[in-house]
Amino acid sequence: MVVATHLDLKLSGKTAWVLGASGAIGSAIALMLADLGVRVWLSGRNQTKLQAVCDRITRAGGLAVVQVLDATQSAPVDAAAGAIVREAGRIDILVNSTALPTFGKFTELTDEDWERTFQSKLMVYVRTMRAVLPHMIAAGSGTIVNISGKAGRLPSPAHLPGGSMNAAINLLTKGIADAYQHQGIRANTIAPGPIASERLNALTAQLATIATANPEYMARKGEPEDVARAVAWLASPLSEFMNGIVLPLDGGSIPTV
Repeated sequence: MVVATHLDLKLSGKTAWVLGASGAIGSAIALMLADLGVRVWLSGRNQTKLQAVCDRITRAGGLAVVQVLDATQSAPVDAAAGAIVREAGRIDILVNSTALPTFGKFTELTDEDWERTFQSKLMVYVRTMRAVLPHMIAAGSGTIVNISGKAGRLPSPAHLPGGSMNAAINLLTKGIADAYQHQGIRANTIAPGPIASERLNALTAQLATIATANPEYMARKGEPEDVARAVAWLASPLSEFMNGIVLPLDGGSIPTV
């Protein structure tokens, strides 16, 4: 179980929907929120991994529900959001942490590569926010935290599809924050740098160019728990004056101010 800070973030009793909860970052976020007293719906495609996260939460005394979901279609996303509201009464927090890494030389990437990345990253965030916003508007409150990535601000030649989606997520989230702030809803983005995970290890072996970019700026690699702590803060009422930001979480590795 991820151990939360002793600071009371006033999240106990809230309901969160975490997309990508089977991945390293998404599962750390779910564990952190559960440790803070949040009831967590775990969504993703891999039932075995989702169940493992759920079991860790329940063994520690938390509350979690597994929800296997293909978020590349609107109807299942709308149905999933409706099921959460029917059972929990509301959705207080939405966290989007899905990813489909597409690496390669620009001239060798196909239309299908770009479309797959578009549908599995940017459009997943569009669909989930569109699904929860009516419920948050009706409740008069809600918090959205979207995970993008460092490549949305600092392009990587080997990661242009994902970086382009991350840049779009940054803009989209700011637009949502501006559009719905007067209805009690906040939306923020976290842009992590390289985060230690099985996926990063595999990609590093495949493409040496993505291994800890600009290592001279970084004391260490990021850990999934670093992202989880940032999500918990942005989801909490203690950060209520933070809205529409893109929070870099990269160990200072972007060489700009």
